[in-house]
Formats: sequence, structure tokens, C-alpha cells
Amino acid sequence: MRELLTDQQDNLERSGLNFEIEEERQGDRTIFTCQNRKRGKYREYGLRQQIGQAVADYLIAVDEPAFIRYIIAKEFCYRDPQESSQIESYALHLLGDTEDEVEDEHSYLPRKEKMARQVSHYLMHSRFLAVDGYFHFRMKRYKKVLIQLVEHAIDEYLLDQEYQEFINLLRHFVASQPSKVPLIHVVHGGGKRRFHLLTGEGKPLALNEMDGVVEELMADTLSQEDMIVSTLLTAAPEQVVLHSLNPEENVIRTLLQIFSGRITLCEGCSDCQWHFNIEEDG
Repeated sequence: MRELLTDQQDNLERSGLNFEIEEERQGDRTIFTCQNRKRGKYREYGLRQQIGQAVADYLIAVDEPAFIRYIIAKEFCYRDPQESSQIESYALHLLGDTEDEVEDEHSYLPRKEKMARQVSHYLMHSRFLAVDGYFHFRMKRYKKVLIQLVEHAIDEYLLDQEYQEFINLLRHFVASQPSKVPLIHVVHGGGKRRFHLLTGEGKPLALNEMDGVVEELMADTLSQEDMIVSTLLTAAPEQVVLHSLNPEENVIRTLLQIFSGRITLCEGCSDCQWHFNIEEDG
């Protein structure tokens, strides 16, 4: 808080306004006294705005993460440090995603600015602010929002855990199967047919039937992406070359995880460029 108040003090001084900060200890509490060096309604308003900004920064940097950790441990009984840390990361990520789109690179700005305005308004009617008490007793509605957000974060965390377990199962299956073909090219583009599977000679890959174990593993999957995975599992290639202009898509990351150690990512070589052109034309 000392650092944040000092930053706001510097901002005011650059704009021609300034205030003094005095600090003292009273038991286990730190008291900051902020006052203008010169009187004036405009200066008082500017001072309260800057204090509001400092308090909002503190709430987001300190109280908000601490309360999220408290919810994870007390409300949902996650005590393992690694699990708690992962859920906290999910919650903070979701918190950023819920913000309105802004041009500024800091995704939390709308939330912070709203908090700053509330604190500044409070200081218009009170000369004393207990920061911890303000968060716990005057932001009850926002704390309820954080509880719902943590619940959503836990759902996302559990889904991703299930997904990773499934990926590990498929990786184990790949590692335990003997290779049936030396090389398969996977061409991933746009258009109606997002994938083409080719042999090492550049011919379309043809499989008569899906391996029984693969069929059981992929029993609940229906999407084209899942069919590509199941086809590759059945073919059991020794090496896979993945040609993609969109390597950040989820299906690409999935293939890279499943076939780790035997897959190479190509982002557009001369040999496969004509496939991308066909996809764009289609």
C-alpha cells in the first residue's frame, strides 16, 4: 500500500497537484494519513481520486487473490497446494475473460476503475477508510461473484484433468503399439474438409476398419477432429508430419501431445502449400 500510494503521489505531482503521506503503526495496523499541501476543492477531489486508484490496485493485487485462495480452501475444501494454485490460476484467468473488451493491455482495467470510483465516492463522505474492512463488509456482492467464479474455475480444472488423463491414456496406447506404416502426413487447413491424411508417397491414406481397441477408446467421440485422432491411432505411424497454418488450434495441440516424440510440426513448406491453396479455394 505504501508503494501504491507513493506512485499516486508522483502522478499528482506531475499534474501540478501534491499531497503528503504520513505513516504510523497502531498495534498490528498501519495508518496512512494523506493530506493536500494546498487547500482547494479541485485538489481535494484529485486527492480522493488518486487514493481510490491506489486502494483499487491493492484490492486487486492483494485482497482479491487472498480471498480466492480462501474460497478454494474453505468453501470447496481443496487443501493440496498444487491443486489450489492451479485452481487459483483458472479463476484469475476466468476473471480476466469476464472483463469488457478494452484497448488497454491490462484486462482488469474496467474492474479496477469501477473499484476506484467506489472508493473515491466513499472518501467523499468519510475521512477514514479501513481497507480490509471495506473489502470484507462493503463489497459483499462482489465476494459472491468471486465464489461463483471459483466454482466455475473448479469445473474447468476438473474437465481439464479428465482431458489430460484421456490424453495420457492415448499416449500410452501409442507408445505400446508396433508401427504399421512408416510415415503419415496430416494436412490441416480450412474449408469443408479440414484434414487430409496422406502416405509418405503423397497418396490418400485408406483404412478398411478401425482397430477394436481404438474404437473402444474413442467410443464417445463424433467430431471430425476425433476421427482424425482415431484414424492415426489405428494406422500407428512411426512418424507423423503435421502441416498446419493454424498451429494454435486445440486439435493441433492435442495431436502434438498424443504423438509426442514421433510428430513434427510443419507450418507451410513448399511440398504441402498446394494443399492449403486447394482448401482456401474450396
